[in-house]
Amino acid sequence: MLESKKRLGVMLVEAGVINDMQRGAALGEQKRWGGKLASLLIFMGFADERTVAAVLEKQLGQKCIALKDKEISSNILSMVKPSIAKKYNIIPIDFDKRTLSVAISNPNDLRALDDLTFALGIKVKPVLALEYGIKNALGRYYA
Repeated sequence: MLESKKRLGVMLVEAGVINDMQRGAALGEQKRWGGKLASLLIFMGFADERTVAAVLEKQLGQKCIALKDKEISSNILSMVKPSIAKKYNIIPIDFDKRTLSVAISNPNDLRALDDLTFALGIKVKPVLALEYGIKNALGRYYA
């Protein structure tokens, strides 16, 4: 089976990051309350952001940044209004030659990316990040 076709929870169990019981508990919470499995596993204390990010990179075949220790300049942050950052669940992380890189949990969400490009008036480059890390960064930078 291709790695990209495996479920994240299965991959985390196979990698020894979590056990079946932890996966089951997180899936139960997901069914009950919604949310993304990766975020729930981190919130429940079963895994850390960097480890989940590494497995997610393998699953999706693209780099996943951990925002936990990333320092973002106020110049970059000021490019996106707090209301827009919260609405699209994104964090601006870098700006280079008229392109704003944003951390987003679903870099394939073309509608959100098009809306952001229109709202900001500049090109937006998505960078995969965990929803958990984005929510924490939103609280830290846009509180």
